[in-house]
Amino acid sequence: MGKLVLFVDPWHPYATRFIEVVQQRFGCDPVVLRTEVSRRGRTPGETHHVPRHALRAFAAELARKREVAGAIPFTEAVLEPTLEVLRGLGSSWNDERTLLLLRNKFALKAQLRSLRPALRINDSRALDPWAPFLSEEVPERFVLKPNAGFGNRSVGYFTRRTPVEEVRAFLRACGPEAILLEEFIPGTEYFVNGQTDDQGRATTLAIFRYERVWANGHLVDWLTHKVSRAAAEFAALEAYAQRVVTGINLRRSPFHLEAKMPGGQPSLIELNARLAGNGNAFVCNALHGDKLDVFALAADHYLNDGPRAPPVTDWECYERTQLTYVHGVSFERSLIHSLEGLDDLERHPAFAGWVYKPLLGQRLWPTTDLASSPWTFLTRGAAAADELRSLLRINGRPGGWRLPWLRGRELARRALARLART
Repeated sequence: MGKLVLFVDPWHPYATRFIEVVQQRFGCDPVVLRTEVSRRGRTPGETHHVPRHALRAFAAELARKREVAGAIPFTEAVLEPTLEVLRGLGSSWNDERTLLLLRNKFALKAQLRSLRPALRINDSRALDPWAPFLSEEVPERFVLKPNAGFGNRSVGYFTRRTPVEEVRAFLRACGPEAILLEEFIPGTEYFVNGQTDDQGRATTLAIFRYERVWANGHLVDWLTHKVSRAAAEFAALEAYAQRVVTGINLRRSPFHLEAKMPGGQPSLIELNARLAGNGNAFVCNALHGDKLDVFALAADHYLNDGPRAPPVTDWECYERTQLTYVHGVSFERSLIHSLEGLDDLERHPAFAGWVYKPLLGQRLWPTTDLASSPWTFLTRGAAAADELRSLLRINGRPGGWRLPWLRGRELARRALARLART
């Protein structure tokens, strides 16, 4: 029997790939800890049903009886329970204080301001959601979001002229969760994917640029483009990411950093110690001709201290490979009862694969974040994105909404909202 590697609720494609890696590359045996007893499905290897409050005790007892190599947090959603497992094991891939920063956006930026005062970081403050809200004390444009949130969920966009009651209503809807108020940074948003080694040195593996539009009162993803390594912003973002991850002493970890570049200088939005979501880890491998395996790279660092082999990259392949995300946007709450154009879309020479494929019977929600997008696919470059959108028809409506129409719909929605308030 090999060493054990623990996974909490591995219902995600990344978990499946990590399990394959620890078995095939490292000869370890996966052990699944199921806290969500309502979930069904086959899980590889040994499985235990463990309530979340008992994870630490269970891991400690297991480590007394058998040899455990570690536990892998394959997505942001399982980071906190995986930290509980690691506490029970008495070992971790990072300092406890660093790991706590990863679920506390306010504390993370506060530490960076203290240790890296030259870094450009926007104004942020923690809010008591039940305290009085004074609009005159906030920046001209600001964002409210959960202090421990992820996936662009529950983010509200406001200005100093927004009616106070509208802001209070947003805070009430958030409930008792700690809320972060941040100065809104204008401009295009980017994200940097990379890996840190045992000394905290960061290696950048890919950079992407979001193209977003306003829909349903939120900025939502429309296209996501790979950034060429020859582009000026690539070098600036790469250097900025290195300074940020060393500023919080992040070691032996993949990272996903989001930033904007007002005036050509990076400014931090968020930092996560994980692989990028939305299937982007697989895209990063493809950009490097699959010579790179970000899962094997991350698992090697998660499970082993000390120097490890550097990542195998192919930057020539990265430069010539064009992959663009095309994101769906929904304006209604319903079910998918009619789905047309899938065959034509999948046969198109520019189509490069599904990230999330729409299904009959799927529930639709107004798109406000990544999780509520009805579908996402990849194209070989952005030139054919609108054409491919137009091939997809959901409930008799084209999926290829044009940007001017999208903006017009949003302007109409805002006008109706103003009328309703008056």
